Amino acid sequence: MEQHDRDVPPVETVSDQITNWTSYTPALGAASDSLTFLRFANDLADASVLTSLSDRVTSVESLRHTLLQRENATAQTGVRCACLVLADLVAQGWACRLRHGGVEIASPSTSSDAGTERDRVRAQLHVERNRQLDTPSVRSFVARMERRRFHKGRWVSIFSLMREGADLAEQLAKATKGVPEPLPAQLLHIVTPYLEIVRPDDTCEFTGLALTDIWRYFRHTWATAYRSVPGRSLMILVRDAAHPTHPVVGIAALASSAVQISVRDEWLGWAPESYIDSLSSGVSDRHVEWLLRLISDGLGEIYQDDFLDSTISPLTRKGIAAPTEPLIKWLDGYAETQRHDHQRLADGEGHKRAVADVSAWDEETWSEQAETPLFRSKRAETLAMLLRARLTLRRAGTPLRAERLQDALHDPAVRNVLKALVRRAKSERVGIAMADISVCGAIPPYTHLLGGKLVAMLLTSPELVLAYRDRYENSHSVIASSLAGRAIVRAPHLVFLGTTSLYGAEPTQYTRLSIPCGSIGGRLGESLRYALLGRTEGYGTLQFSSETADCLGTYLSQTEGGQRVHSIFGEGVSPRLRKIRDGLARLGLPAEKLLLHGSPRLVYGVALARNFREYLLGLQSEPDYFAPLPDPKETTKRIALWWAQRWLAPRLTKPHVLQSVAAHRMAYPVRHGARVVLPSAEDSQAALFDDVFRGEDSSS
Repeated sequence: MEQHDRDVPPVETVSDQITNWTSYTPALGAASDSLTFLRFANDLADASVLTSLSDRVTSVESLRHTLLQRENATAQTGVRCACLVLADLVAQGWACRLRHGGVEIASPSTSSDAGTERDRVRAQLHVERNRQLDTPSVRSFVARMERRRFHKGRWVSIFSLMREGADLAEQLAKATKGVPEPLPAQLLHIVTPYLEIVRPDDTCEFTGLALTDIWRYFRHTWATAYRSVPGRSLMILVRDAAHPTHPVVGIAALASSAVQISVRDEWLGWAPESYIDSLSSGVSDRHVEWLLRLISDGLGEIYQDDFLDSTISPLTRKGIAAPTEPLIKWLDGYAETQRHDHQRLADGEGHKRAVADVSAWDEETWSEQAETPLFRSKRAETLAMLLRARLTLRRAGTPLRAERLQDALHDPAVRNVLKALVRRAKSERVGIAMADISVCGAIPPYTHLLGGKLVAMLLTSPELVLAYRDRYENSHSVIASSLAGRAIVRAPHLVFLGTTSLYGAEPTQYTRLSIPCGSIGGRLGESLRYALLGRTEGYGTLQFSSETADCLGTYLSQTEGGQRVHSIFGEGVSPRLRKIRDGLARLGLPAEKLLLHGSPRLVYGVALARNFREYLLGLQSEPDYFAPLPDPKETTKRIALWWAQRWLAPRLTKPHVLQSVAAHRMAYPVRHGARVVLPSAEDSQAALFDDVFRGEDSSS
């Protein structure tokens, strides 16, 4: 960061029309650190008034680069964090000004016009994406993928997997000539989509390229930066068999579901308070059996050997069968003690055991994992919850009957244990029986043919259900196994897919998206439908760069009390969110305000089974799927046929569509929207790239 010999002038650099100013005053301690920060903030204030987004981002990036190149950076981590956070916000459109010797910021205003708001959000997302594309490793990867190589008697590259737009437009024009609307079956001879599951060691038959590299290349054309996600995942290519090289129509990915999405959980019936309210209309014996089974099965999946040692705890088998308040209180206290030990010892080697591949772990290894402070804390906490539920429900009635539970629903203690049991049921299924669609969209020129809707529809195919089952049917559930001290394998039956739109307003590629089950071999009158569940609050970390997140993590580790977020599997959800939130709070910054990025998103969900709610709660043991499983590839073909009938054929009646398709050309110099455009490349393709996604939400 450049040093200045001048004082920082308290000048106003932003219009007084902005009213949502809030103080940005980091707790930096030394006066020299505060002055350094104010100088940097003053430069950012100058950048924040630039009306051209590209000029603003260029100015901020120059300041960030200088900051990151400073010597002795680790000695000034607090200053660096405060500066990087502020730089990220200004690049995302936040206003910044110096007033009365301090710094004030204001979040960008949203527009009531959907198109303007999409442009604003897209511009925000491109800041981090372009930063990623400009890194040497990504540039090298893109160059390698675009370099020609000899494969099976011909020269190929990633360009071989992009369909020539002019040729596709010509074929579609012939199919539509002289008819009001072409036949869907005829169109599927021109675009013949199929699913290809991306496996780590598989290569493309037509280019020799690794499927993972093909997927990654096209992912870099998305509006958002590419980040790997922890947990279970499944990457998918949709390809077109109508062309000799089977070009890529679109890409998708399934990932472990977010644990907490309020509007989704309400819709699923997972919100504890709502579920108890629904019980008020009528408790059945089935509900009682389910609750008691949750307790007994839960206790059976908790490793207890160390707790049953009388030198460690007062827990006994008799105490588990007939729990008491003092025993439960001891478990709560022990959980807290072990949590503190985990925080104190988490940097030790024994607490950083890799969990990427646990398939070879034996019972001794799992029991060692269970006896770490982290999982001792979790086991004690879970035992306390289950024993409290057992004690409370016995007080409601022994034996517990439906009518007794119905009468007890007004009791706060009963309601609290029921809420805890619902959360327990949710935790068992959220990462196993449901997945988030983390990526979903088409590649040009298929974007102009509503290919994004095709990709989203194909994700409901039994091919994906079975591929997910095959990949994870023998996989150990790491958290459950760590609590049980032995391998726990849960049946990976996908029954629900959730996702969010890239933007906060309809239409999106999921709007009006449904498949009549009768058209794919299922029951007449039913449908696989993407339902709009609600809207997020626009709370998260997408406005912060990776460098900022890393800097905040380092700052936490250097400050008094040590690092609280260790990114250890099992420690908690979203280490990135916790790291940024805790780092902001430690700096004395308004974390809750800064984490409101101002880009709420629409939440969608598609149920794959009729009994998805009952299955997700554990009330039923087997899913009842809408789409028949026996011939999954045939079902995929039928889904594609329905897409051609419902979306492609009507789309081709619009005169501009084929013109847009034909614009994507492979002739040198390549002018094709599926090509990764590096941000600083002196190439006119940048404008084409930005236009490719307009009008269709092609990312999740």
